[in-house]
Formats: sequence, C-alpha cells, structure tokens
Amino acid sequence: MTNSRNSAASIFRQFGLEATGFWRSVTVPPQDEAVRACDKFRAALEQLGGLYVFFGQFLCWRADLLGVDYLMELRRIEPVVAPVAREAVASLVQAELPAWGPVIARQMESEPVWSTLFRTAYLSRFRGEPIVIQVAREPIPESRILEFEDGIRFLGHPDLVRVTAPAVLKQFRQWIRGAESSARERKYLAVLARYREQMLTDYPAPIEEITTDSVLCWPWIEGEPLAALMERGSVETITQAAVAVLEQFFTLAMVDAEFDPSAFVFPAGGTRLTVRRFNRPLSVPAPSVNVGMKYIAAVLEGNASVTVQTLLTLAAGESTADLDARLLNRMSGIEPELKVKLWFPGSASAFESNWRALTRLELSRARPLFLDCLHRNLVAIGYWTAGAVAAGGPAIDTIALAHAPVVKRELSAHAEQFRDPAVVKDWSVGLTFFAFGAMREASRMAEEAREHNITLAAETRPSLLDRQVGPPRRGYSVRMIMLAALFFLALLASLLWGSRAQQPAGSLLLAGAIVSLLGLMWSVRRIG
Repeated sequence: MTNSRNSAASIFRQFGLEATGFWRSVTVPPQDEAVRACDKFRAALEQLGGLYVFFGQFLCWRADLLGVDYLMELRRIEPVVAPVAREAVASLVQAELPAWGPVIARQMESEPVWSTLFRTAYLSRFRGEPIVIQVAREPIPESRILEFEDGIRFLGHPDLVRVTAPAVLKQFRQWIRGAESSARERKYLAVLARYREQMLTDYPAPIEEITTDSVLCWPWIEGEPLAALMERGSVETITQAAVAVLEQFFTLAMVDAEFDPSAFVFPAGGTRLTVRRFNRPLSVPAPSVNVGMKYIAAVLEGNASVTVQTLLTLAAGESTADLDARLLNRMSGIEPELKVKLWFPGSASAFESNWRALTRLELSRARPLFLDCLHRNLVAIGYWTAGAVAAGGPAIDTIALAHAPVVKRELSAHAEQFRDPAVVKDWSVGLTFFAFGAMREASRMAEEAREHNITLAAETRPSLLDRQVGPPRRGYSVRMIMLAALFFLALLASLLWGSRAQQPAGSLLLAGAIVSLLGLMWSVRRIG
C-alpha cells in the first residue's frame, strides 16, 4: 500500500494536482501552468491506471462535483482492460453448459466484443445464429479499493476538493460492488425479457437454455452505435436514449449506473433503440419512484416549489419548511454553467443546476446513489444532445420530448389491465364485489395520477400541490359525483357486455370501456 500511496502522491505532484500550501500559492506558477487543470487530471488518472481510470469514468457527467471543462475532458477516457482469456471463457462455458458448451466454445471468436471492469464478452453461434457469451471477472479485492482510497486523497487541487469527499468515495465503492454479481444481472435481464413487448426500449433477452448465473448468453444485435449516430447529428436517436432513462425510472424502478453510448445501438431497419449490455442496473425504492416522477414533471413545468419539495424528499427523505427555503435560496443563487460555443437543452440545464444546488446544501444523511445516477444520466443526455446539435442536428430539448411518450405508456399500461378478460372475470364474481373493485381501482388510479403529477406538453394547469386549499364547493362536488357515477355505470356495462359480445360489437364496447374509465378517472380527480 505504501508504494501505491507514493505513486499516487508522486504523479499528482508531477501534474501539479497535489494539495497546495500557502507558500506554494504565492510563488511563481510552474511552466506548464498553461495546460488546463482538467487535462492534467485526466492524464494523471490515465497514468495511474487501474481503479483511478474507473474513478474518472465514475466522475464523468458528475456536474454536482465538477465543472464543464472537467466533464468534457473525462468523457475522453477510454479504459483499456485486458479481457478474460478466451481459453478461460471456453472452459467455463463447457463446464456450465454440458449439452451445448463444447459446440459454443468451439465457435467462439478470438477477440472479445467488449471488455469492461467487470465483464468480458465474446461472440459465438447457437443454432446458426450469432450470440453474445458474457462472463464476469473476479471481484476486486478489498485491498485494491483501500489502496485507491488512500492514494486519491493526495489529490488536492482546489477544483477537485469535492471528488475526494468521504461520501463520494463511499458512492464509488457502492458503484463498484453493485456490478460484481453476474447472477443479479441475470435476474434483471430475465424480468426485462418478460416485459419486452410492453417497453419502449429493447434490452438483452437471455437464452435460458444456455444461460446460467456464471455464463450469460443472448442474441447478438447488429446495429449502428449511438456514439456514431450522435456524431452524425441524430438528435432523434438521443431522444430515444432519453426515453430509456425515463422508462427505466418510471416503469422499471431502476437506473443505469453505467450509462454509456457504446452500450446502445440502433438496429438496421429497426425503430427502437437497443441496449447491447446492461451490466450495472441500480434499483430504486418503490416509494421514490412516484416522488421521482413528480420531481421530473415539476422541473419540466418550471414549478420551483414542487421541484424543491420532491428533490428534498428523494435526497433526505423529508421536506421541511426550513430545508425548502434553504434549497430554494441555493437554487436561486446558482447560475447555469456556461458552455462555450455549445447549445445545451433547457431541461438538462435545470437538472444540472438543481443537482449543484443540492450538493451545496448540508444534509443530515448521504444522498442515495440512484438519485445521483439519475441526474448523471439526464445531464449526459444534455451533453449528447449538444454534441448532436453541434454536428448539424436540430436544437431540440430531448428530455422534454421524451417525457410525453413515457407518461403516455404508463397511462396505457394501467388502462390495459381492463382489456384482460381474466381481470373482468375476477371482478364479475358478484355484482357487489365487482362494483367495489371497479370504484376502488378507479380511485387508486386517480390517486396515482395525483401522486405522479403527470403533465403532458399541452397541459397548462398548475400542479395540485400549488392549488390553494379552501372551503369545499359542495355544488361542484355533487355534480362531479353524479358524473362519476354515470361514468362508472357505463364502464360496468361496457366491461360486462364487452366480454360476451361478438366482434365487431366487442371491440366497440371495449373502446367504450376505455373512454368510460378515463372519464371516471377525470371525474374522481376533480372531486379530490
């Protein structure tokens, strides 16, 4: 460990990034002072190698910790990791897959398709089709992480003070450990495969016949990488990446903690963005999903009060008048970071400013990693969009554009359950139980709509939290209750008769049921 500490201290000193004392601060600057500190930082991390390079990758797009110059420089880091040897992978495949292993191992290509800190993947063939064979590396020894944490503390440049804070190093450790389990990744991919047709983004679908907790296999998807499309100004593809970010959070209750353009491809002749690898999914607690949806909607609406309340609830687990006022004060004092000669989407700029303001607020507990990863991904979308616009693409706010289809898909997913005859049959066991179930479900969905604060681009009504609470308007409520009852009766009749009617009458009644359901949701919401 001593050698590692000396090496880190020596290299940070060589690049002028060590802690500067008073006498150093008043002396003549070194001759290489013209070289930007962000360039030195990237060069120092690359020279140190190992976990230092991956720390740079972890810090990429961390606008809460670093300025735009550092972010743009860190994106240039391309870690080179020696792959798990082909022979070792072939031996593991044959041991894990007695039936197909020898055939698959024999057809493996000589060079890997990717080699990351935690995974190595090779191409092979299964039943004549190209497949990915991915295996995990051995977990990083605790001693290596301790050596890194000991060495990185010699980093003392004023611009980089925040990146060595204990909370950040703790997050980096969590980021590393969260990707080590191949079995965990397999479970995530299996769940994603089950809902493939219901999602707006495609993910790897494991071939169960030849997949184990140690060897993951899925079909190889040929396509053009997102990074190449970005360089050609394809803002539409960046919008689909933004859809993936929001869909992961809204629908799947997870975030991609390794959001990398090289992991995305657009298949030839396809219409949906495809994820080639998904090695670092990070789960989001269920209560935080609804709050997070409301936070994102509030930012896109420009609703400062709801933005502050929801962001504090996500970060600290509570929103108090004192915390609200302190965060709002910091938000008002944060100027958007200047991007020289770079157009930047307004929504990404807002998320970036909120993130920076939150970092400057002293909280009693550490922020959850999923919240920082969500902001990181949204800021990354902003920079990717800026790059595509600089390459000739149209100046479009991709995050705002992506919000509507994801929200629409969420609403459709709720309404879709009423198309399932099994649901109708279950509810039809006794008219009383059916009526109670229908009204309860409608109330639940109305409450979810309130909690989610779902706002499409055309809606200009103020957020529910911003409405003044006054005395009840009895006449208005009575009319809404009567209207809700009519919608409920129409829904009840459409569902009961629609499940028995022949086509095309059944389709018309089903459409009537959906309209009645939407009307019931609207009227119940108005009553509330």
